[in-house]
Amino acid sequence: MTTTNPQTTPRRKAINRQAVRARTAKTPPQAPTLASMASQPGVDSCDICEDNMPGYVIGDLNPPDQSWLLGHTAKCNYCRNVLTGFERVDDLLERFGQSNSLPMPPLPPKLFKRSAAYTMIDSPVGPLYVAVSEKGVVDITFGQGLSENLFRETLQARGFKPIQDQKAASFVTRQLNEYFAGHRNDFDVPIDLSGVTPFTKSVLTATAHVPYGQVRSYQDIARTIGQPSATRAVGNSLNRNPIPVIIPCHRIVRSDHSLGGYGGGSDKKQILLKLEGASLL
Repeated sequence: MTTTNPQTTPRRKAINRQAVRARTAKTPPQAPTLASMASQPGVDSCDICEDNMPGYVIGDLNPPDQSWLLGHTAKCNYCRNVLTGFERVDDLLERFGQSNSLPMPPLPPKLFKRSAAYTMIDSPVGPLYVAVSEKGVVDITFGQGLSENLFRETLQARGFKPIQDQKAASFVTRQLNEYFAGHRNDFDVPIDLSGVTPFTKSVLTATAHVPYGQVRSYQDIARTIGQPSATRAVGNSLNRNPIPVIIPCHRIVRSDHSLGGYGGGSDKKQILLKLEGASLL
C-alpha cells in the first residue's frame, strides 16, 4: 500500500502557496505623519497645520496627527486662532443640523488680548487699510473689494480688538503718503509681527533689508535665511506678508526676473516697482 506524503497533497500545496505570498507581500507604504512633513527643510509648519484643520474638526485625523496639530496650535497663536474659527463653524453647523427650525445661534464672545487701531487711506495701488497695535504696525491690507467688516474680522482672527482711530495710525499713514508721493525711500516705524511663525518672520526680516528701487529673487531670500532649498516656502510666506509696502515683498521677483506672485495682485506689484524706478533687467 502506497502512502501519500501530506506535503504533496493539493490542499497542502495551496496552503503553502498562500503562506509564501503572505511572507513576500509588500507592506503598503504608510502616509507620512504631519510631524515628519512639518520637519522637512523649507516647510512652513503653519501651512501643514492649516491644511489639516478641516480633517481635525471632523475627526478624520489619526491620534499621532491630532496630537501634533494640537501641540502646534498650543505654541502658535496664529494657528490657534484659525483653528478656533474652524471649531466655531463646525459647532454652528452641528447645532443647525440638529434642528433647522431654530434660529442660528450667536457666535461665542471673543476674548481679545490686545487692541488694534485702524484707518483707511487712498494710494496709487487703491485704498489701504492700516492697523497699529501698541507695539507698532500690525497690518496693511489692500482694500479694493474688501469691506470694512471683513477687514475687522481679519484682525479679530489674529486676536485683536479692532478700533477705528485715524489719529492713532497717523504716524504710519503720514510716512506711507510720503512714500507714495516719492518723498520717502524707507520707513521709520516699529512693526508688530505677533503671531507670525519664526520661519516667516525670518523671511520678512530679510525682505525688509532689500533697498528701495532694487529687487531680489525668492532664491536670494532663501539663501539669506540659510535655507537655499526653501524657495517655494519663501514665496508662500511672502504671500502672507501682513505688512506689505513697508515690508517690501513687491521687491522680490523670480530668478528669471519675471514678476512672480503678489498678495495684492501683479498689477499693484508693477505699480510699486515703477514708483521706485526698479528695473527687472
